[in-house]
Amino acid sequence: MDLGLAGKAVLISGASRGLGRAIALAFAEEGARLSLCARGADVLSQFGDELKGRGCEVLCEPVDVTSLAQAGDWVKKSVDRFGTVDVLVNNAGGAKPGSLSELSQAGWHEAFELNFFSAVALSRLCAAEMEKHRSGAIINISSIYGREAGGPPSYNASKAALISLTKMLARELAPKGIRVNSIAPGSILYPGGSWERRFKADPAFERDFIAHDFPAGRLGRPEEVAYPTVFLASERASWIAGACLPVDGAQGRSLI
Repeated sequence: MDLGLAGKAVLISGASRGLGRAIALAFAEEGARLSLCARGADVLSQFGDELKGRGCEVLCEPVDVTSLAQAGDWVKKSVDRFGTVDVLVNNAGGAKPGSLSELSQAGWHEAFELNFFSAVALSRLCAAEMEKHRSGAIINISSIYGREAGGPPSYNASKAALISLTKMLARELAPKGIRVNSIAPGSILYPGGSWERRFKADPAFERDFIAHDFPAGRLGRPEEVAYPTVFLASERASWIAGACLPVDGAQGRSLI
């Protein structure tokens, strides 16, 4: 199936490893032009070289998306390079461990700055560009723990806020030709990721976690989240807006 993404300008945050890397590779397979950002400059640069070796046109910028100035500069450089923004994938995120009493007020703010407010800022900036040609797609990478209880409280709450934002922006931006959706991945295993580290430290926890939470008997793979993301960004998904798509191998227990 031709998804019609060849030549499209796609911005992906948190793109140097894990889900972001897989999402970038999936868009590259479709012939999209990529603007990637992440905080780790060296790893991002190496990934950019890999993509260029595959014939992909790519811009890589080291960016902390919690900085409004850096986020704005990244979007401007992307528009200067590609002339427009067709797709934005808000993938940057992370967990701040700690219960209500353990995590400081500053820690709560940091969690929301990364998981929620960075998406607000980048969506505002990119929607302004998309509106100029009355088309575009914004994909917010949330979590099954934004749909139901689970994970650290600050992560759960900020990812739930991201899903709520998705619905509201979808209704606001649909008249301007811009679709907004979210993906809710389950637990994803990849080299160097948090689950790999936890499983190596405690094999018994791995066995118990998989036995109780994963009907398929394994965690997900990054590419299994990447391909649904690419589909939602394409015109093949033209009537999907405001949705939250769980990609979790039935790990989640939410009924909606």
